[in-house]
Amino acid sequence: MSDTSATPPMTGYAPSQAAPRADANFGDRRRAPTNSDIDPWDLLRAIWSRKERLLLLFVIFLTIGAFWVLTMQPTYVAESQVSVKPRSGEISRFDTPERPQQADPISIESEVQILTSGALVPALVRKLNLHQLPEFNPALRSGGTISQLLQIFGVTSKPRRASVAAITENVLESLSVYRRGESRVIAIRFTSPDAKRAAALANAYAEIYIAQQVAAGNAVNAEATAWLKEQIGNLRDEVALSEAAVEQFRGRTGLFPANNTTLPREELSQLSAQLVQAQADRTSVMARLSLAKDLVDTEGAIDTTAEVLASPLIQNLRQQEVQLRAQIAEMSATLLPSHPRMRTSQANLQDLRLQIGREVAKLIRSMENEAHISNERVRTLSERVGRLKGRMARLGQQEVELRALEREAVANRTLLEQFLGRYEAASARASADGSVANATIVSRAPVPTSPAAPNRKSAMILAIIGSAFGAVALVFLIEAMAPGFRTAEQIERQTGMPFLGTLPAIGGAKSSAGIAANTVRNPYGHIAEALRRLQSNLLLARVNGKPARTLLVTSSVDGEAKSGVAGGLARLMAQSGYRVLLIDADLRRPGVNQTLGLHPTWGLSEVLSGRVEFERVVVRDHASPLHVLQAGSQVSNPTALLGSSRMTWMMYALVQNYDYVVIDGPPVHSASEAPVLSQLTDVTVMCVKWGATNRRSVMRGLKALTAASTRRVGLFLTGVDRRQYRRLTDDTADV
Repeated sequence: MSDTSATPPMTGYAPSQAAPRADANFGDRRRAPTNSDIDPWDLLRAIWSRKERLLLLFVIFLTIGAFWVLTMQPTYVAESQVSVKPRSGEISRFDTPERPQQADPISIESEVQILTSGALVPALVRKLNLHQLPEFNPALRSGGTISQLLQIFGVTSKPRRASVAAITENVLESLSVYRRGESRVIAIRFTSPDAKRAAALANAYAEIYIAQQVAAGNAVNAEATAWLKEQIGNLRDEVALSEAAVEQFRGRTGLFPANNTTLPREELSQLSAQLVQAQADRTSVMARLSLAKDLVDTEGAIDTTAEVLASPLIQNLRQQEVQLRAQIAEMSATLLPSHPRMRTSQANLQDLRLQIGREVAKLIRSMENEAHISNERVRTLSERVGRLKGRMARLGQQEVELRALEREAVANRTLLEQFLGRYEAASARASADGSVANATIVSRAPVPTSPAAPNRKSAMILAIIGSAFGAVALVFLIEAMAPGFRTAEQIERQTGMPFLGTLPAIGGAKSSAGIAANTVRNPYGHIAEALRRLQSNLLLARVNGKPARTLLVTSSVDGEAKSGVAGGLARLMAQSGYRVLLIDADLRRPGVNQTLGLHPTWGLSEVLSGRVEFERVVVRDHASPLHVLQAGSQVSNPTALLGSSRMTWMMYALVQNYDYVVIDGPPVHSASEAPVLSQLTDVTVMCVKWGATNRRSVMRGLKALTAASTRRVGLFLTGVDRRQYRRLTDDTADV
């Protein structure tokens, strides 16, 4: 061992500044990192690697499923069917004489909604005493032995009395109503654990529905007849009032009917006819009077008038005159005019003429009186006609009002007669449909002989399939959520860094001290062989074309056996004939002394602080030719101490005297010294505990190391389950 007090040149060893890019490699196994965190093939291999657990989960799930299927309570389904007929007896139907049309889909769906609305459920509950059954009354359910014990000790209270709404809701949950295809048939289904109860529920519900239809029809008919009766009473009053108004108006105006017209018009017509006749009579009388007056002065002409000819007295006097003239003519033949008899006869003739003249005069006066009467009559009739014509002008508006009143009276009477006819029809229909419903029971529900559910065969098949899928899904979930790396492919694919090997977990060699001791105690065992493979990878590493001579062993977090890997690797390399120095650079939590079984003494911190020389603190491993430099006492600022120029000089001097220098560094996330130490070493080995260390922690640790140095970092899996690893990778060479 040469003197290390000589100051090395600063350019002799500067790995972080010598190369612009990292050309160190571990074989040729680098891969570009990908963004995928989960590889499906890895998951499938991981699931297959846990086939015992998968089988156990399948058996557990299948047992639970089988128990559930076998303990399922059977349920029975009973169905009754009703046929919906046209609704009759509705008030709106009284306006049409024909029967209602067939029930349309909307009305059938309405009946389905009525059946499922819960309006008929209270009647069903009362009829079958469903409130006394635990199936529908939650208050009667015991809840099991545990629930009863909790109630006895007062932990839970007794269930409250169930409300009608709660019982109705439970009944509706077991009820199913639907339309059968495009027909007018509605199916009523009830589901119950009791077959007889299911049939009784379906039949009773159909009967209640029919009874409700009858009651509804009677109610509609009663409402219709009551409404019509009330309307008829009102119409009768209106008819009486309207007819009384007509008669009162006629009495007030005198517009009484006469020969299809009113009395004033009839009177006017008659007076007009009388006036015309009177005027004609007056004309005739005046003409005869004028003629008679004209004939009076003419001798004998008056005798030709019709009046004179019609007068018996004048005609008698004329006959006497004729006879007297005949006598005078006879006497004139024998007697002289002075003869007394002649004189007497002449005097008698003169008297007859005077009498005739007086009678004619009377006729003339009579005709004058008749003419006067005719004039008065014409005048009187003319006045009456004139007055009636004036009155008729005023009665025109009154006739319009009278006709309106008459039309109102006629309309009211016609409406009354129609409502009377409708009332009679409604009464007849009510008596005919009083006991007939708008639906009939097509088929009653028989007692089901086999349960509708569960189908144990199908349920078992589903339980088997579900158990298989559940077991696979659970194992898949466990593997997908596994936090750590488990295969070399995962490491190289996700980190892009080389994979250096695996360290199996063997009983007695799971701690760092056990790993280091196992390499000496069993030099050809699995631990030693795993570390030899790591040594081979390190021997192949090149830095600037030269073999790598300094090695940093670190981890992302504590507990990943980095000290055991560093100690065991250093011992194997020393046993191979190399001059090897192991440095414990974890100044915060040193572990090399415990790993190798050494007594704690001064070490790296004292050398770097200048309190002691290197030769005085370096010790020899008692189990191998390995030289060891312990961490020494704790310092306040280990990062500054490890990053000092003295540390660089010391590393340069150590490389001159040793073939390999192995540094056990602190975890990356526990201290900040690891990135500093990575700048001073050729390669860095990050120990990762198999399947345990979080991948994100590893990635952050790698990021910190690569950001501080351009050197390559290799990953080494520790604590690997050999059996599981073989199943995952199908590779037995690495474990």
